[in-house]
Amino acid sequence: MTHTFHQISPHVHWLSPDSTTDRPVLGVISGARGSLIVDAGNSPAHARILLKEIERHKLPAPAYLFLTHWHWDHVFGAARFSLPTFAHHETVRIVERMSQFDWSNAALDQRVRDGLEIEFCRDMLKAELPNRAGLVIRPPEIAISGQVNVHLGDVTCQLIHVGGDHAHDSTVAFVPEDRLMFLGDCIYDDLHHGPRRVTTQKLLPLYERLLAYDADCYLPSHHSEPITHQALAEECALLTKISQTVERLGDNRESILAALPQALGGPLETDHIEIADAFLAGLRLPEVESVL
Repeated sequence: MTHTFHQISPHVHWLSPDSTTDRPVLGVISGARGSLIVDAGNSPAHARILLKEIERHKLPAPAYLFLTHWHWDHVFGAARFSLPTFAHHETVRIVERMSQFDWSNAALDQRVRDGLEIEFCRDMLKAELPNRAGLVIRPPEIAISGQVNVHLGDVTCQLIHVGGDHAHDSTVAFVPEDRLMFLGDCIYDDLHHGPRRVTTQKLLPLYERLLAYDADCYLPSHHSEPITHQALAEECALLTKISQTVERLGDNRESILAALPQALGGPLETDHIEIADAFLAGLRLPEVESVL
């Protein structure tokens, strides 16, 4: 597995993701009073890579950890940091529950059968952590709701709960001085309730809220490159057109796919079909509860 460590703004560095075992972006927001780490990674090994880069680049020592949401690939490295940790109160609740689970292969397989885990996460977890005998899952200590500002001297981290389809506890980190936002997984599909799904009711207001911040770029956790404000706005416009077509025509996939070229002003592409199918899945299952 390979990672690259980038400086994107005066106060912000980020470690690139790696899809081999579903390692997400990890962030470092550095100020005069220390650094805040964005997400803990999917294992102690993943966390160690970030700590070595912080040391190699002589960045201010980590003072805080922030978890964007509860999914395993963002929290399983937390014990390696041993830092005061911020997270939404639902993230705290779920990670506390996860810390009591049996993480053996047999138990993981059973949770997949019970619908508490999905095959993709199970397989990636086994690949990243073949031996989980000594695994320690460290719950966050500082539960937040709404927004909390963390002051690092010359830079501020605004930790803002935004929710979304992917995980109801999704929380972002906005750095106003650098006009940059770590998104975690908030703009991604829900993967835990059958077919990949998104809903008009949650996704479009989420995009509008993210775009309302004075951010030049956004860092989603499983993108290999940051997204500019303009690119996020264009993505929002595309999602809006597809969503409106789905809402107008209802649960009729054939009619939706026939109408989309005119709605989009161009030929139908594979990505457009996948987005339409995700909105259709959301139409069929508009409300879900957390699996944990």
